[in-house]
Formats: sequence, structure tokens, C-alpha cells
Amino acid sequence: MDAVTASIGQGKQDPSVGDGATSSLKDRIARDLGQRILAGTYAQHALLPTEAELCVIYGASRTALRDALLTLSAKGLIEARKRAGTRVRVSSEWNRLDAQVLEWMRDIEPDLDFVRGLIEARLVIEPAAAQLAAKMATSGDLAVIEAAYEAMRVAPEDDLAACLDADVRFHTAILRASRNPVFANLGNMLAAALSFSFRLTTSATANYQQTLSAHGDVLEAIRMRRVDEAHDQMKALIGIASNDLLAVARKGRHQQPAAAAKADPSRA
Repeated sequence: MDAVTASIGQGKQDPSVGDGATSSLKDRIARDLGQRILAGTYAQHALLPTEAELCVIYGASRTALRDALLTLSAKGLIEARKRAGTRVRVSSEWNRLDAQVLEWMRDIEPDLDFVRGLIEARLVIEPAAAQLAAKMATSGDLAVIEAAYEAMRVAPEDDLAACLDADVRFHTAILRASRNPVFANLGNMLAAALSFSFRLTTSATANYQQTLSAHGDVLEAIRMRRVDEAHDQMKALIGIASNDLLAVARKGRHQQPAAAAKADPSRA
């Protein structure tokens, strides 16, 4: 047994423990294997251990294991072929905007390429959405954006969950206020991705008041129908978050949790 599978085996738990054991074990297997793939422990194109080996490693039935592998396959992380085994797919095929995949990524060291990709996508999408919102937003749309901003303003800086919730609501409200159906749907899809990045930046921002002020500038530009200013203020706001996000990624903020996850897969 190689070092990777041996390390998994060290965290093996008795699958009979607790209610809903099969479902819970399936989820733990999917999470652990998913995190190992995302972290590069199982490299792209690499073969996973056989079903029989994985059943032994995780103390799982074939049913629980196959359900876990189906979960990973649906998220684009692996592909199974008859007589060829189960192989890790290339990273460009991974569905990293899937809410569960993003949750798994929170507990491993940030992928700098993915972080950059989030920044680049936001810099393209959100300033354009703010620009459209300044033209198209209804009074109801403006009320939703303002309510999210006020929630940010009154949230204690040490209450990450409250800050995160309000921040995500602010940005998704602007995407919807653009009255562009594609942007509105992107808001639904990207909410989990925004949560992932905000979890890093909200706790990392050296000057939360600067970030809060930048959100207020975006709101004011949209409310006053200043189209070009709304675009520029949103671009500036994302610039602040971008600097924080890249700083966190470079420091490997999640290095210790990642190490713990590898040492003890039962945490998954």
C-alpha cells in the first residue's frame, strides 16, 4: 500500500457508528477523496486505488464507496472506465463552482490559479453589472442593495458569518439589479464562489472600514444613476478584495488545516 492510501487508512472509522451511517460514510469518503484531488495528493490523470482497496481503506461497503465515487464523477473530478480503473480528470474539467466543491476547498491550501480566476471573472462581470444596475435598477432593487449594505455596516467586524452573508447579498443583489437575465443567473451560480473568496478576504482585510466605504461608494453611484462611476467604483472595490485574496493565497492561510485533513481524514 502506498503512502497516500496508508495515510487515508490511518483515519479510517467504524462505518457502523451513528445514525445514517452509510450516507455519512459516503459523504466522508467523497469529501476526503475530493480534497486530496483538489490539493494534488492525487495528481491529474492519476489512477485512484481500486474499489477493493478503497473499501478496505475506508472500511466501507461497495455501495457507499460507489455512491461517493458517483458524487466525485458528477463534479467532474474523476472518470471511471471499464478495465481501466478510476482516473483523476484534468483540473480544467473540475466543477469548482459547485457549492460542495467550494466547501471542500475551504479546508485545503488555496489554489492560487483558482483564486486568480475568481478575481479575473469578477473584474469582467461585476463592474459591467454595476453599470447596468445604475441604468436599470428599480426602487425595489435599490432597497435590496441598500439593505445588504446596511447589514454590512452594522455587523460586528469579528462576526465573520454576518459580514459574509451581507457581503454576498450585496453583490448578488447588484447582479440581479442589472436586469440582465444572464447576470442574474450568474449571481445564483457564483454566490458560493463569492462566499469562498469573501471567507478569505473578510477575515484578512487589514482595514475593514476601507472595504465598507468602497461598498458605500458603489451603492451611491448606482443610486444616483452614475453609470460610469458605478463601473469604476465596483472595479475599485474588487481591487481591494483582490489584493487581500492574493495575499492570503500566497501565505498559504489554509496550510495547517490541509495538513490536518491529510493526517486525519475522519475530520471530513
